[in-house]
Amino acid sequence: MATQTDLELEISSLALVDTHEHLLPEDQWAGDNAKLIERMKKAGESEWRDDRPDILQDLFMNYVSSDLEVAGASRGAIAQLFDPAAGDIESRFSGIREAWEATQFTGYGEAVRLIAREVYGLDSLTVEGLEAAQRTLEELRRPGERLRLLSEVAGLDHVQIDDYEWVCKPDESGPDFFLYDLSWAGFANGDIKLEEIQQETGIQVSRLDDLREALVAIFRRYAPCAIAVKAQHAYTRTLRWEERSDEEASRALGAALAGAGS
Repeated sequence: MATQTDLELEISSLALVDTHEHLLPEDQWAGDNAKLIERMKKAGESEWRDDRPDILQDLFMNYVSSDLEVAGASRGAIAQLFDPAAGDIESRFSGIREAWEATQFTGYGEAVRLIAREVYGLDSLTVEGLEAAQRTLEELRRPGERLRLLSEVAGLDHVQIDDYEWVCKPDESGPDFFLYDLSWAGFANGDIKLEEIQQETGIQVSRLDDLREALVAIFRRYAPCAIAVKAQHAYTRTLRWEERSDEEASRALGAALAGAGS
């Protein structure tokens, strides 16, 4: 192995900040993953069918699946790759093996190879290696390993988790490491969930002052555990923002409330 230069050593010693994650809570990582099914469905992962730790899901259930499809893997083969009930590791991996060989050096492919090497000690993906890694994955699913992998192996200072909601509660397994986005996407899209707001704050929203008071209450409760406010609305509306008057905001709120009641 070649000796690292001073610059390489300095870069490798720097702690990074991971500003976008959808991580499992500690209890789901180390124990029952039942809630993970609903979590992944919420994130759009419709092919999640099993709650067991699975090495092929662990390595490939990310954006590399798009590369695999472009490289010729069928959607059926990719669905089987993610489905432990579809067969053993060899049969599921064989359906995308050729596509993987073509995509392993893309950006997403490199991420898969780095996980395989740094976490599972695999320099290349073979059936035998994946079967051994499956056993390693099952051993890793215990309390404290999630934090160790992210802080010591990945070299992260902290992570920023997007849970798609405004609720931000401390993670007792690492309260200074696992930090959160307070989601403002619904409000930015005009999706005013009246019942949820009332349950959360005790405020019944019927006019702009009510909404303003409710927003303050939400911030007061959850901002201490949040590292950012996230309005990930670019998926559904323009990024153009303009300063608006209370009169304009009241009309917009009225239209949103009318839609909520229809």
